[in-house]
Amino acid sequence: MKSKKILIVEDNDLNRKLFENLIGQLHTYESAKNGLEALEKSVQSEFDLILMDVQMPQMDGFTALKELKSQAHQNCPIVAVTAYAEESERGSFLEQGFDDLITKPIRPREFLETIQMHLSREIPNKKHPLKSESGQILDMGIIEQLFKYNSKSTLKKVFEDFLHECSQSLQLLQNPAADPEEVLASLHTLKGNSGTLGAQRIFSVCQNGEAELRSKSNFQTKQLRENLENEMKEFNRFLNQQTIFES
Repeated sequence: MKSKKILIVEDNDLNRKLFENLIGQLHTYESAKNGLEALEKSVQSEFDLILMDVQMPQMDGFTALKELKSQAHQNCPIVAVTAYAEESERGSFLEQGFDDLITKPIRPREFLETIQMHLSREIPNKKHPLKSESGQILDMGIIEQLFKYNSKSTLKKVFEDFLHECSQSLQLLQNPAADPEEVLASLHTLKGNSGTLGAQRIFSVCQNGEAELRSKSNFQTKQLRENLENEMKEFNRFLNQQTIFES
């Protein structure tokens, strides 16, 4: 029987679906797309752990954290899950009231271990995360971890959603009238999701592109667009040649 209940607060559909698949095998869960929804659900139910994204529409994770901490009935651990921070910034998140920090891209084993440590109220003993080779089209070590906690049909759907997300980012880059902040947010999300799924070369393109966009006000997206388009084609071709999703 699943005795622990977790609230997943995440605005990105692909990330939320992946978290639900990972957590749902071990615990019951509810999901919210922003801080406001999280507050509503916290009034309706008690949770053993809350996973809180930081950058969200309507109400961000920091604001939601303060509101949740003020609720007398809700005293469970609240763990920040974000791609907007490095592991070295953990202390800053703890000072602001979070009980821990999980950085994106997540790794399934470490992700679940952190959740379990907080559910059992053990003091986290942080390990250095495994590093992936940036030259790989698809990191099969990450895929093996994902298969431990997800069915082939579920993962196939997740990768289909990921390719759709890639296409949406590419369309933004192809639009000269696109809002630069929207382009930056799209690249940032794609960077996190590609890293979580082991699409290492797409991850590298997004990581480099995001850094360039943040540092140069007149950055031209032509090369970035071409790089992303080429890596998407290679990734799609690679997936079509593989048999990893076959039953």
